[in-house]
Amino acid sequence: MFLLIGMSVIPTPAHPNENSLPAARGQWLYVGGSGPGNYTRIQDAIDNATDGDTVFVYTGTYTENLVINKSIVVCGQETETTVILGGNGSEIVRINQSNVELNGFTIQSSHETNEIGIMILECIASHVHRNTVKSCYYGILVAESESLTISNNTILNCTIGIENVITGNLTITNNWIDGNGKGSGIEVQATMFRNYIRRNSLTHNAIGINLIYTSWSEIRENTFLENQRQAFFISSFFNKWQQNYWNQPHFFPKIILGQIGGMLIQRKIPLINVDWRPAQQPYDIPGTT
Repeated sequence: MFLLIGMSVIPTPAHPNENSLPAARGQWLYVGGSGPGNYTRIQDAIDNATDGDTVFVYTGTYTENLVINKSIVVCGQETETTVILGGNGSEIVRINQSNVELNGFTIQSSHETNEIGIMILECIASHVHRNTVKSCYYGILVAESESLTISNNTILNCTIGIENVITGNLTITNNWIDGNGKGSGIEVQATMFRNYIRRNSLTHNAIGINLIYTSWSEIRENTFLENQRQAFFISSFFNKWQQNYWNQPHFFPKIILGQIGGMLIQRKIPLINVDWRPAQQPYDIPGTT
């Protein structure tokens, strides 16, 4: 999908060699490192980028809040050592443009106002992958967006790992969400369009996956371990639960308890969904070992 960058575009050895760079497009802007003309702040590089550019961030710790409002790639050199600490603001990283790629960062709350690690708002066809988000109320919050991929992220000690509100055609896959026992690993609200929740590991959450007024989602091949409640749903219909691992081997269909009402409607009516063929062992999901 992206054009390869020719050798003439890659500057001196102060920058990474060609094999270490992700596939990207447009002009390259560098943050940190020792190259001539490199930026010291990520936001400054974003502000000077244009659609199609790549902002490459060298290993280091950057205390700032980012707004990505252009169709660009923002990538860190190495997830564990390229760290964004939130400054004074509720969102550490905000993406409000389509066709954005964000990867290769540890994003961590460091200020009492930091409620959201990554906020994705009104976006189409963006990709957030290979990041670690720590100690926020929402690890990743997605609203009014479609055709996104959220993959291979690690979300630790967040009250809600991934929250989707009014989304469609989202693929949430290969994420490891280890919570603080207070909220949901993945929560989907007010969504009537198909979403795909596949091959995620959900551990130590109050609820592993929670669906609220949500229909037509596919929840497949996820691993639920040591959550207070593995899954729950409220007024949600036509969702498919398939071949998930439910904390222990299940040789019979797994019953998933839910309800109609209890939020806008005071009366609660019990309802069930069924995973007809639950997995007999946890899936091997990257980052969980």
